[in-house]
Amino acid sequence: MMSTRIAQRLVPIILLAAAVLFLGYGPSRSQSLQLLLGFGTAFFTYLWVDRRSQLTWKQLMVVAVVLRVLLFLAPITWTDDHYRYIWDGLCSIHGISPFAFTPDELVKTMPQVFTPALYAKLNSPHFHSVYPPVAQLVYAIAAGLGQGDIWYSTLVLRFVSIVFDLATITALGVLLKDAPDRVRKVGLYALNPLVLMEFNVNLHSEVLMIAPCLWAIHLFRQKRYDAAAVLIAIAAAAKLWPLILLAWIPSQLGWRRSVRFFAITLILFVASWIPLYTPGFFAHLGSILKLFVSYLEFNGVLFEGLRRLFGDALVKGTGLLGAIALIGLGAYSLWLWRTRRTPWPEAMLWLLAIYLSCSQVVHPWYILPLVALAPLTRWRWPVLWSLLIVPTYLTYGSVPYAQPYWWLAIEYVVLGAFIIREARGFRKPMAIGT
Repeated sequence: MMSTRIAQRLVPIILLAAAVLFLGYGPSRSQSLQLLLGFGTAFFTYLWVDRRSQLTWKQLMVVAVVLRVLLFLAPITWTDDHYRYIWDGLCSIHGISPFAFTPDELVKTMPQVFTPALYAKLNSPHFHSVYPPVAQLVYAIAAGLGQGDIWYSTLVLRFVSIVFDLATITALGVLLKDAPDRVRKVGLYALNPLVLMEFNVNLHSEVLMIAPCLWAIHLFRQKRYDAAAVLIAIAAAAKLWPLILLAWIPSQLGWRRSVRFFAITLILFVASWIPLYTPGFFAHLGSILKLFVSYLEFNGVLFEGLRRLFGDALVKGTGLLGAIALIGLGAYSLWLWRTRRTPWPEAMLWLLAIYLSCSQVVHPWYILPLVALAPLTRWRWPVLWSLLIVPTYLTYGSVPYAQPYWWLAIEYVVLGAFIIREARGFRKPMAIGT
């Protein structure tokens, strides 16, 4: 009987580790069939672990750490963003603001530092950087400790990403310490294959913002409001999104105390940019933001729906999506202020969801903050989305790249149906990870 129990715990964990190792060391993003089959296997094994393994808290932490250590030497084949991280880090350690010059300019003027070999790997060499100060600090540390070497700098980035990811898991454990199903809920994030791949292999900078946001929730619950405001500023200086999370604060603190919270957050956020300031800073940053909203497009549900109804001329780069986002965020914020009963994690989840639904670009790693917030709420649709969004990698299976628009329709129809199902029946057993 004892051996049977041990097998029931170990078999799904071993299979999950095997599937994750296959993903980490196996298919590139252009190998669509292998990637999708591997991820599908990893995801359903992850659900099996969540439902059947009956891990203790310590065992969950051990499994989470081991999975990340196993991926430590994995090559990065799903993205090329990390080359820009290292490039920006080289700028900082050589006393150059990453916002001062484009890679096109630096490779010509300082080829001994900004080598043609690294330049050739960049995906946007004609544009200035767009990464905020905390991310730039991490990139500088990686480039400095790695001495400009791509592989060693990548390992430093990976170590930092793992540290932040484990800080997220720890924060979830603290926030859910009184929940009877704490291990299962935290496992929804800690063992999620998309989290493992996008943060611990592909090194996307969203990992730097999630832990500060979650620890801010913890501090806010302890009524340490100033410290919570500092952490939101740090999160926003890693990725700009957390600034919209401030919309919830007046619903709990009222407007007078909220002003102090806002002031601390915004002053620290603005101050974090000062070391990066350079002549032409605002023009350079504005140009890359304009590129983001007028040129880039990937997996945006509202964008794709409106462009098919009204055409690109009305939708793409016109500010329409931004206006809709502001209206949606404003309406939800008013509802928060009037009702005053929504917990911050749930408000965070829906504020980010509204923002993403109005974005032209929704890469798979963009939704991972939602996966981290889901265990703190009633909602499990972000976990399902972490499966449904992976086939967007079919985009890279052909040259030139072509989005699988047929899958976008399936992705959002299934996701929308699941959200409606959850909204109608929170007291019923959920299909995924309740």
